[in-house]
Amino acid sequence: MASKGVRIAPQAAQPPQLRRRPVQSRARASSQALQDAFVRVWLELGYEKTTVREVVAVAGVGVGTFYEYFGNMRALAALCVHQQIKRLAQQARAAARASAGAPLAEVVQAQIHAQLDAVLREPALWAALFALERQVTTPEAFRRPYEAWVQLWRGALEAASDPPEEAAAAARMLHSMTYGSVSQALLAGGAQALDAAALRAELLRAALAYAAQLPRHWNQNRL
Repeated sequence: MASKGVRIAPQAAQPPQLRRRPVQSRARASSQALQDAFVRVWLELGYEKTTVREVVAVAGVGVGTFYEYFGNMRALAALCVHQQIKRLAQQARAAARASAGAPLAEVVQAQIHAQLDAVLREPALWAALFALERQVTTPEAFRRPYEAWVQLWRGALEAASDPPEEAAAAARMLHSMTYGSVSQALLAGGAQALDAAALRAELLRAALAYAAQLPRHWNQNRL
């Protein structure tokens, strides 16, 4: 039987540890300014050339403010990666809620469209993000969001009208197909060479073919 509700994944893995979490509005504004400045400098100069002095100059804060929250540039970079992925996960969860009760094929399509739409709106950012993720994320820090994404997929699949019998295994494969194809396309060819329409079409073809052969639980109340 399909789930009556959508069992969406828990919130994305915990963000990188900060020296001090901003609580007051002014502190939050300073922290956000540092994050925004990091992204601007990083995209322009690359991670290796991004320095604390460059970032605080763009953010309009002092060096001391940087070190109130971040031990080093790696900690700020890891937080920015986390925040971008968190926003992507929010869109994927919204798609899962909207497709609850639909046939499995529609659920899979909804997830792929939601995730690709967000990435392909800013391919240069995400190409750089996937590269940065490999530089600043530890294996343990990578595993936590990976499992959260698998659980997000699982919740979406289990809410279909014809969910797969082995939803956990299907979720792991579909996440690997989606994340792998998109990240590798951007890392290998770069944003400039990306054929977004072809990537979307091929990923949908592969994911739907995989989903079509999965053994299902059929909702007995389905007409």
